[in-house]
Amino acid sequence: MPLLAAVNLIHLAMFRCIPCNHPGCKKYAVEDEFTCLEHSDHPDRILHTITRALGDKHNHRDMLITDAVFDHLDFSKTKLSMCNFARCVFRDVDFSHSKINSCFFDFCLFDRCMFDDNDSRHSVVAGSKLIQCSFTDSMLIHTNFMGIDARECDFSTSDLYYSNFSSSHLVDVQFVDCNLKNADFRYTERDKVSFKYSNFEEAIF
Repeated sequence: MPLLAAVNLIHLAMFRCIPCNHPGCKKYAVEDEFTCLEHSDHPDRILHTITRALGDKHNHRDMLITDAVFDHLDFSKTKLSMCNFARCVFRDVDFSHSKINSCFFDFCLFDRCMFDDNDSRHSVVAGSKLIQCSFTDSMLIHTNFMGIDARECDFSTSDLYYSNFSSSHLVDVQFVDCNLKNADFRYTERDKVSFKYSNFEEAIF
């Protein structure tokens, strides 16, 4: 099954996906709205509300906003569970010291973002592009990075137990001193990738 089709099926199973009521639109409505962000009459207000919530350090569950742009924001120490941010753009966004559980960031763009000291489990980043991002000192357990395009990223000193990087394109990516037990790197294209001090012999290649 193609990657996009598989991820869409998981979305339907996990989230209360309400179709956008704009004629012909196949996207889902933003939470508490009847349309997606693109077809809303007040997209700036919606984005401001979501941005303020992500920065308030409280627990957030079942948040749904796709195809949004987040630029130069501090979401450190945010707590997210069962949220969907598919196809969003994150530029210079700080997610460090956050807890992220069973969330979707598939087919996103992450440019110069920080996820240091992050606790992320059972989440999906599949198909995303990552540029100059840092994931150091993090717990990234059972996280799906399948098919990512990562350049100049650092996962050093992180626990990547059972995470999936298969079919990814990795350029100048550091996995120094990581736990790679059962991490999947099959069918990856790797250039200047370091596994120094990591237990790469327990990963799947």
